[in-house]
Amino acid sequence: MIVKTIDQFQKAVPTTVSIENFSDVEPYIASAELWTRSQVLGNDLYAYVDALVDPAGDDLTLQKLCINIISNHAYWDAIPFLDLVHTESGFAVISANNKVPASKERVERLREQCLIRRDNETELLITFLEGRIIYHDDWKGSPAYSVMTDCLIRTATELQQYGSWEGSRRDFLKLRPKLIQETMMRLEPVFSKDYIEELIEKQRDNEIVGDDVKVIELLKYAIGSLVNGNPEAAEKIAADALRYMDSHLISFPTYTASSEYLARTMANYENDADSPIFSSLH
Repeated sequence: MIVKTIDQFQKAVPTTVSIENFSDVEPYIASAELWTRSQVLGNDLYAYVDALVDPAGDDLTLQKLCINIISNHAYWDAIPFLDLVHTESGFAVISANNKVPASKERVERLREQCLIRRDNETELLITFLEGRIIYHDDWKGSPAYSVMTDCLIRTATELQQYGSWEGSRRDFLKLRPKLIQETMMRLEPVFSKDYIEELIEKQRDNEIVGDDVKVIELLKYAIGSLVNGNPEAAEKIAADALRYMDSHLISFPTYTASSEYLARTMANYENDADSPIFSSLH
């Protein structure tokens, strides 16, 4: 387990200072570790973090982020059970002398804050890992990473940047199917399925260079505009990307070899300011 002591758990979640025994929260931590391994780290990187002893530098940062994610997820899961006990005559509330029970609303706010902090720490962890190539072999080969990165826009932080969007990581995960759908329905018929898939794969491998940098930025802004309910802006941005590619064809061999490009050029299409590039937006 990455979270191995009650001290680690309490430092990540300060309201747990009265929990004295690690065994009281261990089942919830175990579940949270499984969630973190399957949804974020993958098996190899999880094993790497689990094996850390007295880490320093980037390893220490990596461990702390994982502890924060796991602890907040575990506490969110544990809260409904912590003040109840099952007796022979049914459930009873555990009372504490000189302490007033918290209201249902306060408890729910605490649980919600646990998820908010878990999600914020997850976004920080993803950004941290993307910038540290030393961890990429363990992380990027995992199914967890493949699922997280099967879209041009990969995180809530990115969507906020490219779409003037406000929402949590949970909101982003709910929105991911729409992002993928918009990419398939709006962008692939114009820029080619093969080229979009190539960009996604290059992004996974940190190999976005040269003219691809400009195009992927524009495509992310186009997707962000669609999500933000502004199809007119999305079409203009996508048209700018297409004009750029058409004027630098040597840089985009996958695009120029695609059936989508060939079909468009055979139809004598001209991409000017008055030519909508994907009319299905409206």
